[in-house]
Amino acid sequence: MKMFISVAALILCFSGQALADEALHYNIINLNASSSKQVENDVMVVVMRAVSEANSATESAARVNAAMQWATEQLKNQEAISHQSLNYQTRPLYQNKQVSGWMVSQQIRLKSTEIEILAAAVGTLQQQLQVDSMQFEISPDIRKQEASKLVVEALGAFRAKANLVVETLQAKDYRLVTIRINENRQPIAYRRGVQAEAMAMSAAPPAVEAGETEVQVSIEGSIQLIF
Repeated sequence: MKMFISVAALILCFSGQALADEALHYNIINLNASSSKQVENDVMVVVMRAVSEANSATESAARVNAAMQWATEQLKNQEAISHQSLNYQTRPLYQNKQVSGWMVSQQIRLKSTEIEILAAAVGTLQQQLQVDSMQFEISPDIRKQEASKLVVEALGAFRAKANLVVETLQAKDYRLVTIRINENRQPIAYRRGVQAEAMAMSAAPPAVEAGETEVQVSIEGSIQLIF
């Protein structure tokens, strides 16, 4: 008898779950909402390169190494600037299908929240290095703070849409079925179209404007109307 009751209870449990799952197929409305804000960039990132061409790979490498050592020395006391060595490349140069020389290059990445200080350092480093790229972005802490505010705003917009649907379709209420919160993860840097060749011609600090980056949070979800 106990086994019969247990089996019956199990059947009722599965039946109830099946009915609940089936009920979710009815009166489902998909909604989305978003909130965004233009946030001022507070981080500057510059990638610079030392390049040398010579008859031998050894000579080219020696020149590049010397330039990078000089650059590192210039940055030694710049506590506001973090720097990291990047790609090191060696490749042959050809003339009339014969190797005529060697090119060696290495990059260094500079990053700082002190934009004016970094711009001045770039001006100095241009004496021996070229600028490959300049970018501006939002620091993680600022992005996190702004995203948290936008989540609240986006959820409020989602709730307002849900209530509007309930009112317009004359439902009694709604049940939240699914919801997903997305934060934009597109590249957050603004490239300012800096021409490395033009910048390399002058040791003056480059003119910079940090600009803004859009932070956006979107909500995707579904509700079930209750009549």
